[in-house]
Amino acid sequence: MKRFLLIIMLAFGLTAIAADRVTEVFTLDHQMSQMCEKKIKSNLRFEKGISKIDVSLKENIITITFDPKKTDTDKIIEGFKKIGFTAFPVDTKENEKADQLKKQD
Repeated sequence: MKRFLLIIMLAFGLTAIAADRVTEVFTLDHQMSQMCEKKIKSNLRFEKGISKIDVSLKENIITITFDPKKTDTDKIIEGFKKIGFTAFPVDTKENEKADQLKKQD
């Protein structure tokens, strides 16, 4: 019974930790290549608070999951600048609306 309670407490604890994460989508001022992807992943992972980096070359977007207590969007953009890229946050709600309008046409 104690093991079961411990497992439940750990599961809820991990859920709480995951809930504190924020996901932000960025795009660059140019089309990315595989070398860009490698440079981004190998350098931005050292920025405090970043836990996950996903790059879509086809869509030219970078999705970053981070801890808002340790970093924020402005600091991540500064991290891009350190490695020679100009990044912009993407308004994902606006993109979702545009996708829905395209599907309706």
